[in-house]
Amino acid sequence: MRYIVLIVLLLQLYPCFSKVPVIVHSKQASGATLLAIKELQRYIYVRTGELPRVSNTDADNSIWVGTIDAVTIKDQRINQQLKGDAYQLLSVSDRKLIIVGGSEIATLYGAYKFLESTGIGFALDDDIIPDTRINQIQLSGFNKTYAPAFALRGIQPFHDFPEGPDWWNEDDYKAIIGQLPKMGMNFIGFHTYPSVGVFRGWYKPEPVVWIGTKEQFDPATGHVNNAYPVLHANTNDSTWDYYPKKTSAFNFGAAQLFETDNYGADYMKGVSNWPHTPEENIHIFNKVGSVLNGAFSLAKELGVKTCVGTETALTIPNEVKRTLPKASQDSIRQALYEGMFSRIKATYPLDYYWFWTPEDWTWSGERPGETDFVKKDLLSAVAAAKAVKAPFTLATCGWVLGPSRNRAEFDQLLPKEMPFSVINRQQGYTPVEPAFATVTERPKWEITWMEDDPALICPQFWAGRTRKDAQDAFKYGCTGLMGIHWRTRNISPNFMALAKAGWEANTYDKEVPADKRDYPVGDLYDEWATLQFGKDAAKMASTIFQRFDGAAPVSPEVTDYTANFPRATIWGIKGPGLIIANKVPWDSVVKGYDFISEFEKCGKLVHTPSQVANYQYWLHTFYYARAISKVGCLLGEMDTIAKLLPGKKELGDSLLVLRDSTAGVWEEMMTALLQTVSTTGEMGMIANIEQHNMQRMQYLTRYDSLIAAARGGVPPLVLSKEYKGPARVVVTTKRTMLNAGESLDFRVRVLSGKAVKGVKLYWKELGGKAFSSEAVEREGANVYKVHVGEKKTDFEYYIKVEIAGGESLRYPEAGNRTVVVW
Repeated sequence: MRYIVLIVLLLQLYPCFSKVPVIVHSKQASGATLLAIKELQRYIYVRTGELPRVSNTDADNSIWVGTIDAVTIKDQRINQQLKGDAYQLLSVSDRKLIIVGGSEIATLYGAYKFLESTGIGFALDDDIIPDTRINQIQLSGFNKTYAPAFALRGIQPFHDFPEGPDWWNEDDYKAIIGQLPKMGMNFIGFHTYPSVGVFRGWYKPEPVVWIGTKEQFDPATGHVNNAYPVLHANTNDSTWDYYPKKTSAFNFGAAQLFETDNYGADYMKGVSNWPHTPEENIHIFNKVGSVLNGAFSLAKELGVKTCVGTETALTIPNEVKRTLPKASQDSIRQALYEGMFSRIKATYPLDYYWFWTPEDWTWSGERPGETDFVKKDLLSAVAAAKAVKAPFTLATCGWVLGPSRNRAEFDQLLPKEMPFSVINRQQGYTPVEPAFATVTERPKWEITWMEDDPALICPQFWAGRTRKDAQDAFKYGCTGLMGIHWRTRNISPNFMALAKAGWEANTYDKEVPADKRDYPVGDLYDEWATLQFGKDAAKMASTIFQRFDGAAPVSPEVTDYTANFPRATIWGIKGPGLIIANKVPWDSVVKGYDFISEFEKCGKLVHTPSQVANYQYWLHTFYYARAISKVGCLLGEMDTIAKLLPGKKELGDSLLVLRDSTAGVWEEMMTALLQTVSTTGEMGMIANIEQHNMQRMQYLTRYDSLIAAARGGVPPLVLSKEYKGPARVVVTTKRTMLNAGESLDFRVRVLSGKAVKGVKLYWKELGGKAFSSEAVEREGANVYKVHVGEKKTDFEYYIKVEIAGGESLRYPEAGNRTVVVW
């Protein structure tokens, strides 16, 4: 009996001698509130090394977490008007804080906002957690209510290129979706390219949305029994000028990162050549449906609204046309929409289905009669949704808001519950669509560009433009703010700007001159640089990044875009990120990279392992960008000499030397890029360089026939397959939360000039003492597949890689990865 009394006394005294607060909640807490509790417990443990106790009994040193209707604490400062996504952080005393939300999701937002006060940052690709622990959790000094400026705030990852979601697996979707509430965001939407008939080098139909009738799928499972050829980008096929190339033929060590020659999302691996077999296409649709079911189910739990859709008017694949009866166009379209919507109902949860205005409308305008055809198509879809009782809301999107004669024309046609949205024209260089102001009594979503595809393999910094677009969108009465993108980590300042603007655009009161596109961002880069590099280096680094954020505005007819950060690529013949063959001398171009020497000085001010890793990421990103420009200048020199060569055969030797010099700088470029690979975005950039710039454009060898004619032969260009940078561990899928019953699955990719001897996983219960370990099996190349079976409790882990010669690598660089199970 005395031991029981002692235990009770110790529990009562726990808050007095613990440096971490007790996390208190009501007995009725559920859903996202329970996740908020787990997240507070996890991240406070990471910051202090001590695992907080969770209780439903009040304590002195404590954080109370819950919704406004569950608050039992008496304090007149508590905002009783909280509703929706609004939340409040309030210090009831120096040792007691309450996090109260207008809803369970708002409570979760509040927990993440409080955790930011401990030094943690949240980005789309991963958390940013300081290595140095803190001695105590500050609970005093809080008294603020937070309410969003836009009802919907989120992202629009664009399917088409390997740099984007085409290379995501289910765990990648879940990892990204899991970061959205941490950043205060609640929307994710996807576009689907349609069938094109004869492939002419652009896109091929995509599998996010299936087109067919209700008879062509199983209503119990959503599995289709009829399909047409579809794909997402993979190295075995050709779209957007990415020519097929086996990953084992990738150069300079890049091949080590790919476990299979035919690389892409798992459902595209091992698929035969286009147009695939009927069974393979059916499998792709069904597998993508399963992926979206898992991802969108998680989104629903986290309060993230989901959206998919197609272009209008609906393009009907030839394989589908052959299965349709003879009938009027309107009835056929309605029947197809009924089938599409019914299949979605049976396959995955969805909040919105949007119709994208044709891409040609932004470049060449509408063809005669096309606007009326689109209107009929939209009305057929509205009728179909009503007929099948679609459980989602229809919406519009696209490259323009509406036809050129009246951008707001569809406002008079479509039901007012349908949101209207649009991406900025000219890849974001054009301001927010002013016709939003004339669209009334319906939700309106502005979609700004986090990056553009002409510069898809280059760094891009658009934080100021993002803020300006948010300011304009709020002025026009928009209720949603989203960002279109492909990559994640290397545009992280832009995402920080997007996430913050979703909550504070109503406070953006600075006047931006008419000849500017960028709102001030000094405060944002100060905060971002502190998270990335630490306080000592932050001010110097922030000043550098601020200088190359943004660009001057352009007129609608301009397509030769510039930016404050050097742009070394353009839109190619039919694909993104083509290196510019630049006729400007390198001695002049290189001056645009003078900031690198300044940034190199920051290195002495960066101290902890994770901050050093962040610094090295950005330093090599800049080295890589500079090398792209140098390659471009050398290509320009090659073009100049090649034009003179037929009349001056003595220049053949000069062109050969220049070819080999260009190959040497190309290796520097790729080695620098490989130092940055940490997400599927950078892996897609490798594919772009190998499949587009090298395979399609033949940049290094396109003048070999001229050289051979001038010299009587040409030695073949032999590129190194060796990796010559420092050994690295790459993990591109970073999940931080699991549903109960889920396993943790991800791949470990190793870059090394020496053989990998082995990979081991070490894990333990969160806050536990002893690690368990197990070897990780190799999947292919230098890729190892980790499987952590179902866990009942939260856990932490790290990876250890042994390299021949005694070198040992660790992931993460410091501390452990942590995962909550809920």
